[in-house]
Amino acid sequence: MSSTITQALLNGIASGAIYGLIALGLSLQFGVMKIINFAHGSFLMIAMYLALWGCRHLGLHPLAVIPLVMAALYVVGHVTQRWLIEPIYRKEATREPIGVLIFTTGLWIFLDNLFLVLAGPDFQSPPGDWPNEVVMVGDLIFTYPQVAGFIVASAVTLLLVTFLRGTRIGRMIRATGQDREAASVLGIDSAAVYQVSFALGLAVLGVAGSLLLTIVPVDPFIGDSYGIRAFVVVVLGGIGSVGGAFWGGILVGIIESMGAQFMPVTYSEAMIFAIFLGVLYFRPAGLFGLEEA
Repeated sequence: MSSTITQALLNGIASGAIYGLIALGLSLQFGVMKIINFAHGSFLMIAMYLALWGCRHLGLHPLAVIPLVMAALYVVGHVTQRWLIEPIYRKEATREPIGVLIFTTGLWIFLDNLFLVLAGPDFQSPPGDWPNEVVMVGDLIFTYPQVAGFIVASAVTLLLVTFLRGTRIGRMIRATGQDREAASVLGIDSAAVYQVSFALGLAVLGVAGSLLLTIVPVDPFIGDSYGIRAFVVVVLGGIGSVGGAFWGGILVGIIESMGAQFMPVTYSEAMIFAIFLGVLYFRPAGLFGLEEA
């Protein structure tokens, strides 16, 4: 029994690391730009299809395709922010333009249905046996994608936090997120920072999509469930907290995996959303965020 619980706990941590990575970009975008990107799950779906294309047509290993997808999503994010979202900011001239919420909602629906036409409704997985290979540690069994997902997700999170804290661009991003007007007075170009932040958030999402493809097959609507889960993770971890998003993902993964050992899967899912609502009501700053004075 103890080995079963340990297995479930470690499985939850492994999957939670990827959940946290999915939520990182969303948390970064909200923390800096103060917008909620409802198309986040659709961009995850695009990342998974790009990874699938790289594995099938370029013959790349599922891990080797990560830099390609990451770069592609960075470009997509830069173009989306520069040519689609930024004009809405200019027209509304507000800190939290409601038009962006409406636009990203429409973009979500458009992208899902576009890929339904382009890729078809079938579930698709990368070729090869690597996603099914396992490693045993005593009585515990892990797949290679689980191990790789945890390691890569943890490394990317650490690199992103280090980048935001230790580089000039990172400090500009944090300063703009704290106070855009004050940052502008100091000579920081908020429009350029927004472009980098949005693009960086999607680049991280590209890594998450590549890792997720080795665990679950992709279809045009897979981003819907993971996008919703990303919002839950962001709230639990602390809205705008990049590090908190990772730990929020770990928490959701553990609840999901451990809960399935004692109750039906639908009940464990309901428990996650019950905790989400409780945190949102009693501690809006999140479990790992800081309360405002």
